[in-house]
Amino acid sequence: FPTDPRFGSRKSHLYSYEGWVLNGLQEKSLAKAGVRLSGKLEISGLSENVYLLKIRSPLFEEYNGIWPRDPFTRSSKITQMVSSCLTRPFKFEYSSGRIGNIYGPEDCPAMCINIVRGILNMMQITIKKSQNVYELQEAGIGGVCHTRYIIQEDRKNSRVSITKTVDQNNCQEKVMKSVGMAYIYPCPVDMMKGRLVKGTAAFSYKLKQSDSGTLITEVVSQQVYQISPLSEPTGVAVMEARQQLTLLEVRSEQGSVPDISMQSYGSLPYHFPSVLPQMPLQLIKTKNPEQRIVETLQHIVLNNQQDFHDDVPYRFLELVQLCRIASADTLESIWRQFSDKPRYRQWLLSAVSATGTTEALKFIKTRIRNDDLNYLQTLLSVSFALHLMKADEHTVPIAADLITSSRIQKNPMLQQVACLGYSSVVNRYCSQTSACPKEALQPIHDLADEAISRGREDKMKLALKCIGNMGEPASIKRILKFLPISSSSASDIPIHVQIDAIMALRKIAWKDPKTVQGYLIQILADQSLPPEVRMMACAVIFETRPALPLITTIANVAMKESNLQVASFVYSHMKALSKSSLPYTYNISSACNIALKLLAPKLDRLSYRYSKVIRIGGYFDNYKVGAAGDVFVMNSPGTMFPSAVISKLMAYSAGSVADLVEVGVRVEGLTDVIMKQNIPFAEYPAYKKIKEIGKALLGWKELPTETPLISAYLKLFGQELAYVNINKEVLHQAMKTVLEPADRNTVMKRIASQIRNGIAGQWTQPVWLGELRYIVPTCTGLPLEYGSYTTALARAALNVDGKITPPLTGDFRPSQFLESTVQIRSDISPSLYLHTVATMGVNTEYFQHAVEIQGKVLTRVPMKFDAKIDMKLKNIKIETNPCHEETEIVVGRHKAFAVSRNIGELGVEKRTSILPEDASSNIVEEPFKPSERASSEGSTMQGADSTPRKHAYSSQEDLRHGTGRKTHKRDICIKWHHLGCQLCFSRRSRDASFLKNTFLHRLIGEHEAKIVLIPVQTDADIDKIQLEIQAGSRAASKIIHVVNSESEEEDESSPYEDIQAKLKKILGIENVFKVANKTQHQKKQPSKKGNTMLTELGTDPNAKNPSSSSSASSTVSPSSSSSAASPDRKKAVGEDENDEVKQARNKDASSKSSSSSSSGRSSKSSSSKSSSSSKSSSSSSKSSSSSSSKSSSSSSSSSSSSSSSSSSRKSSSHHSHRHHSRHLNGSSSSSSSSSSESLSHHSHGHHSGHLEGGSSSSSSSDSSSDSSDSSSSTYSKIWVTLFQCNCSISFLLRLFIFLFLSFSKGDDEIYQYRFKSAHRQEFPKRKLPADRLSSTYPSTRSSRASSRAASWPKFLGDVKTPVLAVFLHGVRNDKKIGGLQLVVYADIDSIRPRMQVFVSNLTDSSKWKLCADASVLNAHKAAAYLKWGRNCKDYKMSAELVTGRFAAYPAVQVKLEWPKVPSSVRSIAEWFYKFVPGAAFMLGLSEKTDKNPSRQARVIVALTSPRTCDVVIKLPDMILYDKAMRLPLSLPVGPRIPASELQPPIWNVFAEAPSAVLENLKGQACCSISHNKITTFNGVQFNYTMPANCYHILAQDCSSDLKFLVMMRNAEEAVNLKAINIKLGSHEIDMHPVNGWVKLLVDGVESRVRNVSYISAGASMWIHSEKQGLVLVAPAYGIDKLYFDGYTLRIQVALWMAGKMCGICGKYDAECEQEYRMPNGYLAKDAVSFGHSWILEEKPCTGACKLRRSFVKLEKTVQLAGVESKCYSTEPVLRCMKGCSATKTTPVTVGFHCLPADSATSLTDKQTKFDQKSEDMQDTVDAHIACSCENEDCSA
Repeated sequence: FPTDPRFGSRKSHLYSYEGWVLNGLQEKSLAKAGVRLSGKLEISGLSENVYLLKIRSPLFEEYNGIWPRDPFTRSSKITQMVSSCLTRPFKFEYSSGRIGNIYGPEDCPAMCINIVRGILNMMQITIKKSQNVYELQEAGIGGVCHTRYIIQEDRKNSRVSITKTVDQNNCQEKVMKSVGMAYIYPCPVDMMKGRLVKGTAAFSYKLKQSDSGTLITEVVSQQVYQISPLSEPTGVAVMEARQQLTLLEVRSEQGSVPDISMQSYGSLPYHFPSVLPQMPLQLIKTKNPEQRIVETLQHIVLNNQQDFHDDVPYRFLELVQLCRIASADTLESIWRQFSDKPRYRQWLLSAVSATGTTEALKFIKTRIRNDDLNYLQTLLSVSFALHLMKADEHTVPIAADLITSSRIQKNPMLQQVACLGYSSVVNRYCSQTSACPKEALQPIHDLADEAISRGREDKMKLALKCIGNMGEPASIKRILKFLPISSSSASDIPIHVQIDAIMALRKIAWKDPKTVQGYLIQILADQSLPPEVRMMACAVIFETRPALPLITTIANVAMKESNLQVASFVYSHMKALSKSSLPYTYNISSACNIALKLLAPKLDRLSYRYSKVIRIGGYFDNYKVGAAGDVFVMNSPGTMFPSAVISKLMAYSAGSVADLVEVGVRVEGLTDVIMKQNIPFAEYPAYKKIKEIGKALLGWKELPTETPLISAYLKLFGQELAYVNINKEVLHQAMKTVLEPADRNTVMKRIASQIRNGIAGQWTQPVWLGELRYIVPTCTGLPLEYGSYTTALARAALNVDGKITPPLTGDFRPSQFLESTVQIRSDISPSLYLHTVATMGVNTEYFQHAVEIQGKVLTRVPMKFDAKIDMKLKNIKIETNPCHEETEIVVGRHKAFAVSRNIGELGVEKRTSILPEDASSNIVEEPFKPSERASSEGSTMQGADSTPRKHAYSSQEDLRHGTGRKTHKRDICIKWHHLGCQLCFSRRSRDASFLKNTFLHRLIGEHEAKIVLIPVQTDADIDKIQLEIQAGSRAASKIIHVVNSESEEEDESSPYEDIQAKLKKILGIENVFKVANKTQHQKKQPSKKGNTMLTELGTDPNAKNPSSSSSASSTVSPSSSSSAASPDRKKAVGEDENDEVKQARNKDASSKSSSSSSSGRSSKSSSSKSSSSSKSSSSSSKSSSSSSSKSSSSSSSSSSSSSSSSSSRKSSSHHSHRHHSRHLNGSSSSSSSSSSESLSHHSHGHHSGHLEGGSSSSSSSDSSSDSSDSSSSTYSKIWVTLFQCNCSISFLLRLFIFLFLSFSKGDDEIYQYRFKSAHRQEFPKRKLPADRLSSTYPSTRSSRASSRAASWPKFLGDVKTPVLAVFLHGVRNDKKIGGLQLVVYADIDSIRPRMQVFVSNLTDSSKWKLCADASVLNAHKAAAYLKWGRNCKDYKMSAELVTGRFAAYPAVQVKLEWPKVPSSVRSIAEWFYKFVPGAAFMLGLSEKTDKNPSRQARVIVALTSPRTCDVVIKLPDMILYDKAMRLPLSLPVGPRIPASELQPPIWNVFAEAPSAVLENLKGQACCSISHNKITTFNGVQFNYTMPANCYHILAQDCSSDLKFLVMMRNAEEAVNLKAINIKLGSHEIDMHPVNGWVKLLVDGVESRVRNVSYISAGASMWIHSEKQGLVLVAPAYGIDKLYFDGYTLRIQVALWMAGKMCGICGKYDAECEQEYRMPNGYLAKDAVSFGHSWILEEKPCTGACKLRRSFVKLEKTVQLAGVESKCYSTEPVLRCMKGCSATKTTPVTVGFHCLPADSATSLTDKQTKFDQKSEDMQDTVDAHIACSCENEDCSA
């Protein structure tokens, strides 16, 4: 076995040494940067185990180029600088292969010592005598790491080769340094594979054994560090280091001791210099910092006057770097130079705040002490300085000193920011040390102690938030003082402070989870604490990552929980966590999954009135990144709205977790402030009476008033930065300012004068500086640094002035604004510059060799405009300048380089783009060259999108191969000719993804993207761009005026019709709604074959009998009718129309020839005169209303046709067929329909007996206009017979298929049901034979229909003036108008609300228009369409919403159709469509492939219960469906009202849905008592029989206002009759039944009349008769409606009374489990004792109520724990008064407190208060409910 290597003590060894480091990607032919050191080493022995090392002729070479093509280049500058220290002698201790201490000359630079360590590291070797293969933790330059040896011997030649490998990821003591990563926590459950940076090293030794010992002849070491920013296995950047040491010769000479003094530099592991090297972005000379700072400041200020200079981030970082090395005196002297120059001051302050050194902090402290800074500057510099500060033992005391300075203590906001900042410094400092020094925590602890002793809430809040930021377990004792577990006084502390105390435990739990969990589980389990405090405890417990036993405990608490808010919160939190997929929640989510099984699923069904936790998150395993967002919604019982919402976002990446951002808002007692009425409730008599009554109830006390409070906070990276707390005083002040005229005037005047004087200024501020650094040593002794630097700079220049005419007068009223004109001129240009650099490489004080990726985004939004707002005329006009030069709005650039710099050549840096210009391109894109063309270069390929599209929208993607590199170019421009501008998006990118498709390779290269505004050449110059908005009655004349601006101005008094005509002409509406008067002949197209028939199952099999159909058809067919689709769309016979929910069906119009199509398109209808006399008329009447009343014959004929068609169009089945019809181009009606056409139309069974209101018969006519009547009627008879025949065959065939399918499949899938429209159910198609046309039915129908047709014009402009007109146009020199105009018509108040929007192009030539129409057709249907193109005829989309039934459930169907859309829209839709199946799968929908109509989509939502719905989505080639989807809110679906009862406006479904949902959110809000059945406000029902003659308190306002009280008792008259008494304001109201009607007494005065209507003068209250009873309405008191008819009482209270009620009707707080709450606040055991507790006792002999409450003794003695005991009730029981006997009893359950039988206590003892004693057992006793009193004792 070899012996340990050593150097002979009398010999000198000469070695050659070479070491190099290279950084870059692992692929060849990409650029790398690095450095190489070579030289000769001479090692000679000095004494035993001490050797001398001399480095001879060291040579440094740089590498910056394409690897491996380019060579290393010699760098004389670095060699010169470094050799001065390297050539001096070094000593080292070396025994048995281990390096001891290293000695070097004094003041030797750290880098030289570390290079020597790197050389000596190669000689460190541990040889074990007994083993050839072994592992150990061995010290090396990178720390003490896991090392493995393999020894191989060559005995023959006495040589030994040793391989040593070092695992740099598995170290006991790793040498590394990180900056800026204090808030990133390692994930507790993740393994090594998650790390971003991984490293390993391998050494090969050759040793030669000789007599004098073992000698090292050659060592080769290799080291690799790889970083994978996105954890991609192949997307890695690599640092390679290599060393080689070869023995040249051994000389026999002893080393002489050098005559210079040497000092020890420690052992082998790498030592970081005391000051870290500069940022690896630039090298700057640091000799004379003051001068350099001044120069840099001047450069920054001068070059950033107008806009950001390109290098400003670098200059700013340079300024920060210089401030880091400047002394405090230097900073002071610079301040003196610049303190009077605001711009210089700003940049200097920002840079100093960002340096984070001790000097910088002292400088800021001095500034604050000397009052040099204004409020905003102090705020910004203190918060930046503290949050960006380097936390160590020097800076913490200075920061502590800063927060105690008087200037900061005086201002609460400054104190808040400073204290929170200081606590973050402590957090960062303590995360580096094992034990946190007490002194650091002391200032915050003192703050907490002072807050408690003085009882100041604001200071308590601040102290707790700071403790939360520090996160030190030493603070737990302080926190407990605020929590109601240990401290008795804590119950007086407000709830919001208790919640803050719990949140302060969150960070502490990272360090000491067990202790924190112990305290929090106590709080969660304690049911006497406020629900919000317990919910917060639950949220924090789950953040401490509890194990399964604790989670089971929590589930157990939730199981027994009577408070539903808490139960719902716990359940939803566990459910949300159980679905989480992030690695750091693996354990907790599986534990929650198990524990959930214990809980009742009913908790899952609770609505959003209860507190919930919503969690959204995802994790990408291949990139090891994920994010999770939590939203905690905590509802308090008092409000229906959440009282607290906390949302937070966490990110997970490669084994680390960071809390990115968290925002919380908490609201308390706000309803009281909003609903505050100036009614002095306490002065009313009712207030005193209710107080008196309260005293009679056992233990009743009014609810404490909530102090109003709004608080919000913001956390970044888990550190709270700021919070705001708006308390009662601030709120009242704000309300006063808004409501009181005097205050409002001063505020308004200040605003007005500010506008008048103008606001001008410029503001530039660095808003963020993020620095992340991670440094590890390489085996060569040079440090490898990974760094990332982000700078964000914001700038805003603004210049605004304005004037108001007429000027505001002294007594300002808001109404003055409505009369005034405001003019504003503004020039605002905000911009944001974001700059990020990521580097990897060697960074020392002398040189930097690194790979750098830099990206920047610059956003500018210049806004220069003049605006004029005329409130009186409802006119807004905004003008701005057109594009004169190219303006870059957003520019993003991104590049990757290899960079080399050294301090000897400042300002000269070598940069090589990592992706070389001639990088080999992707082989896939190389063209194939045939041999004869091989000589000529392959032609360049164009991308698929290269042909320029129509309109101003072109897209080109070039893939150029000329140079063989791959550049993507893409330009998209949108041109606005009439505005002289175009908006362009351009993208250029060149990256290395052809080598490997990873994200890192995409980052390598160059990318640029920008959005630019470019001027467009127009025929005339554009002066300015104008946007004008005109609302109200002047819109019409404005349109005319704008268009005719060349001609003389319009006279305003022109008659209305004239204006209408002009408007129609201008808007080009005639062309949109026009129907030409000529029947144009058109080539007949054969119908397309192969259109699949879609059969829908579940059809209605009772077919219509053919005879009625035939008779009906024969009546109708000669008079042909227009199609129900819009005539402006040409349609080929084979094109799809929409399915059976046709307008023709849904409308019972009389002139069925045409009403309008289902989506609201209007078509002009005509009704032919009579079947015999109808010539082939091609005239088309102008409007439907005139046509239907042409003549009497016409109307009679139309009525007959209506009835017959209504019978014929009821079909055998409602399958959704493709409906083919072909429209004449512009003709609305054609008289005779050719038989051949009809035959071809129906030849393949597409139609099943529907005439569809005659629409199908209007297939395009080919017969000439003068064909005779007889022929037409013959045709029609043939048509009818064919029709019937076809119908029967198709019906039989379909019946057969249907039966076959229904037998083969048992259970119907949900998507096979049919949706039935509600309208069709309400107006069923009547089955009337043609001969029995009753006079009543059709005539009413026809009149209704004609009125409907009349009230529904095609163009709303015929009956309404436009409500809004908007113009956007360029004002040109040649006075021509170019631009867009938008006109809105609305008819909201009519029976059918409707809105139309027209957008048209104002240029002379263009006919481009956009038309949109939305309308509510009836109570069950709304429709809308959008058409655009030339005269709105090129493209079209339509939508329709119908309510109805689906599989016997109430349902709604939304149908979207797109008969014709542009290809660009289609391509976007197709791209989107690819994601539909995946998204459906993620959402849990089932999918089925199915052929549905190709250009339509339908969504049907059916409500199966108030909280669940079935969803069916029918897309062209698939059906997605799901059953019982959960809804977030329960939707009320009441009984359907028949349409006959509806008054206008009839859009009830659409208008009432929101209010119905709101009502449902309120919950029951209604308490009803009917006979013996009581339903409380919370919806709990129970039976209770009232004892005779006693008043019960039903509902009462229990807040401090005591606004009202409602009492009830049984009336004397009859068993079921009741009487009520209401105390309200200054009134006492009695209602009691007399002889079948209800008598009213107000303040004892009886109302004589039966039909009462009483309005109180003293209080806002109204009493009136309704049905058989009386109604009381007093909204100001919180009673929305009270109805009483002698039998039933219904009380409906206002939403803002939630949580403030008490009485038998309950608290109205959604807590159904705690409904039986007695006056003393405890819960009763059953309904009877609950009812009894609210009985009002009366004095003996005075009132009719003879019952009173008393404690009772249990009749029997009880054996309790083996002791004979007597028991007394802990709650009183109803008993008759003294001298009365019970005639009726009822059993009640009560609790008993037991005492030993021999104790002296008895019931008469006054001292014993049994209701405050513990409950030992429960038993049933009899309560009296009726008494007979012969000799009543009146003295009692």
